[in-house]
Amino acid sequence: MGPQPPISVSEHSDMPIYRQIVTQLTFMIEMGQLGAGDRLPGSRMLADNLGINRNTVARAYGDLRAAGLVESRGRGGMVVLAATSTQPRSEARDTARETLQRAVDECLQLGLSPAEIGELALNLAVTQSDSPRVYFVECNDDRADYFADELTEKLGIRVTPLVLDHFDPDAIPADLVLTTFFHLAQVRELLNDRAEVVAIVVAPHIRTLMQIADVPPEQKVGLWYNTAEQAASVRDSLSAAGITDVTMLDGTSDDELAGLDVVVIPSETAELADRLAQRVRVIEFGNVLDDASVRMVREVLRDLRSASQPSA
Repeated sequence: MGPQPPISVSEHSDMPIYRQIVTQLTFMIEMGQLGAGDRLPGSRMLADNLGINRNTVARAYGDLRAAGLVESRGRGGMVVLAATSTQPRSEARDTARETLQRAVDECLQLGLSPAEIGELALNLAVTQSDSPRVYFVECNDDRADYFADELTEKLGIRVTPLVLDHFDPDAIPADLVLTTFFHLAQVRELLNDRAEVVAIVVAPHIRTLMQIADVPPEQKVGLWYNTAEQAASVRDSLSAAGITDVTMLDGTSDDELAGLDVVVIPSETAELADRLAQRVRVIEFGNVLDDASVRMVREVLRDLRSASQPSA
């Protein structure tokens, strides 16, 4: 057994130590740093070298063996297999090596040590690969994209937007699906226990409420929305503010706007607001994510991560 790339672990990482070992050795095998026939250090030797429990190394080696990357040869120890079915094509490895080389060079110029670079790369890779697959479902593209982006920023994890009736539930590899309470029953029926579905609260923005409160009750209000469900929800908010003379609009032509004092539209349709502003007062009905809902989703994500990454 010739010289091998070093393995390092961090007790301060969110990732269990055995997973750190599995990830690093898998990377070394896929990048060709460890080849078929190379013998891994014995579990006791590696454990002593890293200052960890021998059972942790044994668990990591067990995962590698289950993945078909290594096999036990008795006293010969754990040996790397060719495992061509699990290794990327050499062209892909070469491209990945070039990409990583550029990133490493930049990190070295910033003054980071090789150990710091390795830990950063490891944590980034594991965060991406082990992150729960999260989706947000709404009834139109604008709201789905808007709230998926908001959730992505607040949760620190990519949330993919989906539009009701425009996706195949069988083709969605989701761990967690978020939606509003209005669509909760429909989304659960669509997914049929394929993933956990959680409803979140979206509430009118305080700025929107202030603008609505400033509309005299006798004024005529038009309401334009992509879907009847959204329009009905906003009409309820207007009614609660004492605005009852509301006309549901199918379009925004001059004839349809005739006689209206105010038009309420979704805040996600900025271009429409610009077009209407010259003809009528416009209120962009904005929604915000409820803070308690966001905290609840964070708890669900923590539970999902804990379930998929048992501690060493």
